[in-house]
Amino acid sequence: MNKINSVSVSHVNRSIWGHLAEREKTLPLVTPLDIYPQFQETRGSWFWESGMAVVEIETVDGIIGHGWCEDGCDATARIIDNHLSRLLVGQDAAEIEGLWDRLFRASLPYGRKGSALHAISAIDIALWDIAGKSVGKPVYELFGGPVRETIPVYASALHPVGHEKVAAEAKAYVADGYQAMKMRFPFGPGDGIDGMRENERHVANVRDAVGDDIEIMADAYMGWDFAYAKKMVRLLEPYRLAWLEEAFLPDDLNSYAKLRQETNIPISGGEHEYTHFGFQQIIEKGAMDILQPDLRRCGGFTVARKIAALAAAAGLNVIPHAYGPVHLHFAQGHTNVPMIEHFPVPCWDELPDVDREPIFHGEPQPSGGYVTMSREPGLGVTVNDKIFT
Repeated sequence: MNKINSVSVSHVNRSIWGHLAEREKTLPLVTPLDIYPQFQETRGSWFWESGMAVVEIETVDGIIGHGWCEDGCDATARIIDNHLSRLLVGQDAAEIEGLWDRLFRASLPYGRKGSALHAISAIDIALWDIAGKSVGKPVYELFGGPVRETIPVYASALHPVGHEKVAAEAKAYVADGYQAMKMRFPFGPGDGIDGMRENERHVANVRDAVGDDIEIMADAYMGWDFAYAKKMVRLLEPYRLAWLEEAFLPDDLNSYAKLRQETNIPISGGEHEYTHFGFQQIIEKGAMDILQPDLRRCGGFTVARKIAALAAAAGLNVIPHAYGPVHLHFAQGHTNVPMIEHFPVPCWDELPDVDREPIFHGEPQPSGGYVTMSREPGLGVTVNDKIFT
């Protein structure tokens, strides 16, 4: 038995999304607060300060595992230090399933979703990191992988910053080898028919720029309602979207299910959903064609493996939200995870100063639209000490 000796948490003023989080605060896109005029201009008018938590778990044998989650409100350390750590110290680090279940059950009065699950996710990721290091294998091999030689990634950006800039950006992604790319819608219900037409023009512009052989997708970031979406899909169907993402609030599964019946565009979502219980409800409702969990939110690898199994039984693909080592290992070890999201810096923009220091050393990077994984044990990365200063 390799008992857990200590659990510590550090808050970092960086986003696990990387540069996108800071850039997107000033870029145009529809959001769930667009229905309120004072918050309509940018996401930065209402979004929290960027932050992540890094959890370090050390065993009595000296093996150290790291996990992480978003932590914009600086809540993770309080949850772990004041409660969850006492359910971990002294326990067998290899008992990952049982530890997850105990943490979840113990946090039910204030948990089930949100910050408590973020904290559990980071702990779970760290425990899988320990599991891989303890046997000298990468985490994806513990899932039975690798299931592929390389992992396809799609470019996720294309904010509505002007048709010429967007067309140039889309063409640059094709030149870089991306076979798929995702854009952001500029407008929602409060902008009327003019906004609907501009949404269509944005999609048409990307399709014209990349031609018919590149997959294109579009993200509404929870900013629409059913009546609006029903009209929008009629305008969008000629452009052959690979999927329409997160059209509604995450709990409005009835609208997701109804929209699937209204259009031949595949409907996706799930980055703001939690646990396998939540994804089971999505599947039972027939609400989505593609599931998009974020493992740093939904419950870590332990939950994600169950989501992948549920999806496989239902004939659905899982395409996790955002880039990172955790999602790379998940994709490398599961056959129904066909690609993952990547946030390239657009050709018209540059990396913010805050993001010039990488969060991880050893993180695989895309080349030609694909990522090749290493065989380093555990998650195969080290957290950069400089991000703590």
